[in-house]
Amino acid sequence: MTGPAWGSRFCLVLAAITIVIANYPRHRDRHLREQLVNSHKITRNITQSQEVIANLPPLRIPRLRHHRVTDWDPYFENADGQGINGSQNVALHLGATAYLDCRVAMLSGKKVMWLRQNIDWASLLTLGNTTHISDSRYSVSFQYPNNWRLAISGVRREDHGVYVCQVNTHPPRMLVTNVTVLAPDIRIIDEARHELRDRYYKTGSGIELACVVRPSCPDSRVPHPVWRKNGEMLPDHINVYHINGSNEDLVTRLYIERAKKTDSGEYTCSVKNKLLFIMINGMRHVPIITQLLLTSA
Repeated sequence: MTGPAWGSRFCLVLAAITIVIANYPRHRDRHLREQLVNSHKITRNITQSQEVIANLPPLRIPRLRHHRVTDWDPYFENADGQGINGSQNVALHLGATAYLDCRVAMLSGKKVMWLRQNIDWASLLTLGNTTHISDSRYSVSFQYPNNWRLAISGVRREDHGVYVCQVNTHPPRMLVTNVTVLAPDIRIIDEARHELRDRYYKTGSGIELACVVRPSCPDSRVPHPVWRKNGEMLPDHINVYHINGSNEDLVTRLYIERAKKTDSGEYTCSVKNKLLFIMINGMRHVPIITQLLLTSA
């Protein structure tokens, strides 16, 4: 390569380097401006996003039972879906059909059983949908979706006590129900509808008494009250008849046409296990003295 040609090429390279060095600050400034513009756009987008989020309605998170998040065993709940711990108290009406609730959530194939518990014993009433007691008054009346109700028809006074709904987990989970039985109101009244206290009857006079029973609830199926003398059936000369009173009352009337000494004794009026009694004491040739004592068993 000749000297003039090499010198011209060197001049071209030197000129190019000079141009690049001269333009570097301008390119750097443009790059910085582009970064600032992009940063401003990002900041503006973030601000707009925050404003949109701030204007959104609050997020509603379903209410979870915190104690069931990791525990998936069965548990008892009430009609509102809230967990039950401890026991519950139920009052049943004598003669009515009653239901004891047992709502079990997360049953997962486990079995539900009802037991009746006493201090010294416990008897199995039902297991699943099967009844395990000879008393046909007891049965399971399942109510969708999870209520294993124990049905008791014709509630009796002796049905009071402790009932347990149990799930066969390990250890077993139990819901205790304390049951009381409400007995009907029972009264003995005279022909003037006055409740009896101490009264006087003359020998040979007529005695008319009425035993009035008012069920504890309209749905109760309570039979008519029964009169007895000294714990036995009444003599044939004493008339007894049943009538229906007002307000769904049940009335059994007792009528002695001519009272005499042999009519003295203890007269009881009872429905199931609840009774009232009166004492009629008589003496010959003097007025019959009637002492009326009202008690409830």
